[in-house]
Amino acid sequence: MTFKVGELVIMQNASYYTEWNGALGVIVSPLAPRTSMDLVSMQYRTNPSYRVKVLTRDGIVVDARPHQIRRLRGPEDATSRDRSRARPTPADIA
Repeated sequence: MTFKVGELVIMQNASYYTEWNGALGVIVSPLAPRTSMDLVSMQYRTNPSYRVKVLTRDGIVVDARPHQIRRLRGPEDATSRDRSRARPTPADIA
């Protein structure tokens, strides 16, 4: 799954800024190999990542690997309520 610059995303699976899990963000740079400080191990690492502006009051631009962001659900996306309608109910079985 690839994301485009300007696309809104939800932050998830944070390794350091865990308070931002579930926060809204916007992609500011496309997927590319980036060297950044791993704030858990305090070592520099190069990983393919996006630059994401976290949209919180104290938000900054962070490097987010693809598993650390997800798409927003749009109104056209299926929800659990829509999926339950697709299954036959006992009254539908003849």
